[in-house]
Amino acid sequence: MSSERRPRVVCRCLGVASPRIFEAARKQGFVSVAAVTKALRAGGGCGLCHPEIEEILADVRGEPFDPGIALENQLVCRQETLARIDGVLASLVTPRRANVTLDGLRVRVRLAGPPDAALARLIAETLRNHVCEDLEIEP
Repeated sequence: MSSERRPRVVCRCLGVASPRIFEAARKQGFVSVAAVTKALRAGGGCGLCHPEIEEILADVRGEPFDPGIALENQLVCRQETLARIDGVLASLVTPRRANVTLDGLRVRVRLAGPPDAALARLIAETLRNHVCEDLEIEP
């Protein structure tokens, strides 16, 4: 299965999602992580996302990619993205925090207590600014 079908935050350090990398790789013909990093900054932080970027580049070239490594990439991506979201939310909603779920780029934040539209907007804006601007935040 193409890794493009499941959008995700690839570079958690710099907040770059897979659709941006796919689009740029196709349009600009990237063949290396270094080229992606130079153009998009993705991969320019801790380097944990380099295998995911390699997976995307292989997908764009139509080359097979080891399913075991792809699964590992998916699991690391999910774990690291959730950790990043948790860190950002901790400063905003710790007293009201109930549950966070992540599905690709879709994040659902369920808070304890009555609904608060202003807090929901603040959470969405903060997550997009500090995790990835392509996140879809659901209350």
